[in-house]
Amino acid sequence: MLCPNCEQETKESKFCTNCGAYLNLEEAAVAEEDESKSDATPSNNGDFSSTVNTVGKHFARFFMHYLKSPHKARFATQQDIIPAIISIVLFALAVTISFYVVVTSQVGSYFVEIGFLDGFIIPFIQYLLLFALIILLTFICTKLTAQHMTLQETVTKFGIYVIPFLFTFLAGILFTWIKVPFFSVLIPISILGPVIFIPSFILLEQKEKEHGYDRVYILIIFYFISFVVMSILLQDMLGRLLGGFFGGLMGDFFQDY
Repeated sequence: MLCPNCEQETKESKFCTNCGAYLNLEEAAVAEEDESKSDATPSNNGDFSSTVNTVGKHFARFFMHYLKSPHKARFATQQDIIPAIISIVLFALAVTISFYVVVTSQVGSYFVEIGFLDGFIIPFIQYLLLFALIILLTFICTKLTAQHMTLQETVTKFGIYVIPFLFTFLAGILFTWIKVPFFSVLIPISILGPVIFIPSFILLEQKEKEHGYDRVYILIIFYFISFVVMSILLQDMLGRLLGGFFGGLMGDFFQDY
């Protein structure tokens, strides 16, 4: 224990063996515990900031590497699953933020105010759930076509293939904003990428096995399920927005009369 008077290490007794000061054992124990906690706090903060810095640098290298060569996703392993998930989340954020900005600036300014919950939070969660379902369906399709791929590898490959579509989506938004003709077509292509193109890329990576189901029919079934789910989500999204729109109109009507 530490002596509160001379701040030197001493044995547990009534008096300090160094300076002879009276020792209150309970207070000394509390002081020593507080000191150990204060010493540990900067270390924990340092470890957290170091971890964030390491993950950020790793993701930056990961993103630039596969942005230049997205076809190398076929050689990726589950070791890159964390940056792959970050890519998926960033894509969902980019789409939902763009949707929220467009809706609030175009629709909300004329008719009714769109809430942050209905315009951003719920669509963002729905988009993430859609991604999760598509990844799960893709993994099931790999098993039906007799491909050797784990769920973690499917998530990793999906996240890598998202990167070029994220880039083209942002490029489409930029060129549309500065009113460059024809480049707005990049936006729907990018949005359909995770639903159509990425599962096809993953399913067509490996050679076809004789004992697996035909990939053409598997992809047709996959597209059908994906578009059904997308239509349900779009109907729900439009229903909430139109509900707010008509609610705003009726509110204005009754206020006038």
